[in-house]
Amino acid sequence: MDEEFTAEERKEMKAIIRQQRIVADRGPLFGRPIPKELLTPYEWKDTERARIHNVQKKYTIRRKNIRRCWNRFQLYLPELMHHGAPQKVFEMSTAHGGMLEVARHFGHEVLGNDFANRLDQHDVSASTTHRKLSDDAFEKTVTDPVVKDGMALDWPYRPIIEAIDVPISLFDAGHVPYPLEDKSQDVLICAQAIEHYCHPDHWMELMDEFCRITRKTIVIIMNPLFVHFADDKDYVAAFEKFRADLQSYKRNGFTTTSCHIQWAEALGFKLTAD
Repeated sequence: MDEEFTAEERKEMKAIIRQQRIVADRGPLFGRPIPKELLTPYEWKDTERARIHNVQKKYTIRRKNIRRCWNRFQLYLPELMHHGAPQKVFEMSTAHGGMLEVARHFGHEVLGNDFANRLDQHDVSASTTHRKLSDDAFEKTVTDPVVKDGMALDWPYRPIIEAIDVPISLFDAGHVPYPLEDKSQDVLICAQAIEHYCHPDHWMELMDEFCRITRKTIVIIMNPLFVHFADDKDYVAAFEKFRADLQSYKRNGFTTTSCHIQWAEALGFKLTAD
């Protein structure tokens, strides 16, 4: 495809895509102002500063997190911002909790998930990205000292989560079933996270679990294919198969009702209960 364009044209397209990403992430999509109370800085104890160093700096800035999440709500879950009864909103891999902050602002009951599973990023064999689902034989090479004997004692975003007082359920999303009751959540959000749970060969099994615990709506936002996996033909094939199958998903009482361009690719999906 690139052979059809000159180097200057490719450079121009990349600049346009970058600008589109910025607008989609933090631009004023509909002109609706964000409540000022959601834009104040995080406040954590001085004793937590060392812990925050394990979080990318951009994710420690609340106003940027909220603007991005505010826009995602406007695009994927406008019904939660404008009308209807309060919903139970659950987010996989909550991180800084921005999505749940927005949901809570509109009166919804929120619950997040996280797990301290930082591994050796340079060894694919020791990475959660390539493990099988619910693989008890998977050997974890832990590089973050918050895990001991396979148990999560802490997690990198804890100071932020405690500062905004969002409830969290700690468990490894790469193991099913999750410690949640059937149909216990109205809405499930999984944004930029599924890639870290297991190999894409097993992502449809994760979808089965998402559907089990959810009653109404599921939102999946995938990351673009990681560059360092581009030469792994099996991974790429599984990644693209999942993306295509999710576009036409209809099982477990859910149907894909919309697909979204995210970072200039079709990576966002909304599923609604039949």
